[in-house]
Amino acid sequence: RSVATARGARYMTAAARALVPAASARSRRPRGRHARGIRVVVATHAVDAVTVASEAKPVVTIRRAVPKDVAVVTRILSEAADGAVSTQSLATYAREAAVVDELPGETPEQLALVAERAFPTPSDPPKVVGVVGLLLDNALKPMEMKLEKEVGYVTNLAVDGSARRSGIGATLLAAAESTAEDYGCVAVACRVDKGNDPALAMYDKNGYAPLESRRLREFRRLMGGLYAIAGVAHLVDLLVLNSILPTAAGAPPWALMAPTQRLCAIAWCLAGPLAWLCVAKGSATVGDLALVAYGALEVTLCVACAVAYGAAGGDAATGAVGVQVAVA
Repeated sequence: RSVATARGARYMTAAARALVPAASARSRRPRGRHARGIRVVVATHAVDAVTVASEAKPVVTIRRAVPKDVAVVTRILSEAADGAVSTQSLATYAREAAVVDELPGETPEQLALVAERAFPTPSDPPKVVGVVGLLLDNALKPMEMKLEKEVGYVTNLAVDGSARRSGIGATLLAAAESTAEDYGCVAVACRVDKGNDPALAMYDKNGYAPLESRRLREFRRLMGGLYAIAGVAHLVDLLVLNSILPTAAGAPPWALMAPTQRLCAIAWCLAGPLAWLCVAKGSATVGDLALVAYGALEVTLCVACAVAYGAAGGDAATGAVGVQVAVA
């Protein structure tokens, strides 16, 4: 398992939680940020010396991990794991993550970033005080984190005991998000052990939300697409054909509708494509609300037909309610 693995892009559903009973998954869309006084530099090799603005406060630089960092990264991860993961396994991970062998323009399978703290005393060399890993290849991710290829997996976030509660963990996380975005990721995801309240609080504070199951996301996209197709089909039927569906519910055809009836019919047709757009471009909550709104509008109109036109409208209302119950 990962050490202090973290959230991600978009709390978990029961279905997703069952996949990882010992951990909670989170996701978010990447957005660059870092704590004041901390300079973020993502580089293949160590960066040049950073000018210190204050004699009392150390300067922290984030850079790409390289082979010389393996020993200290292994120590930091081992302390964070507290015996839950063998030191040998962590050392192997550190060696693999510190390899920089991709060609310019290539996307590495994984990488690690380190936080290097420098004090304004020339005799004290910069010291690595934190690390975060980023998995970009789906083959390396845990099973429950094999999401879309465009989702990076943040793992092994750990800070040296002497440097905790100084914003370094959040800054490493932000740098990992920024790096994931640079490599084409549209979201990042992570996993954190249940009961790890400090880590959960940090992730939630930085905009991470529980991760939904893939099936739920796919179902939402499916329904959005079906509603969009239905809306277009209803519009064609309403304006080009003989208003077959409205007349089946007892309503008059488009040519004989009153202005209010026409307005309701157009709103019904446009609600489907609008719901699809909300699912495609909005958050999960926005998408769900749009789908619910479409279903509620359709049922409301059918009930109105039942009240106004009797048996035919009643049949339509019963059918609409049945469809929405099945979807729910």
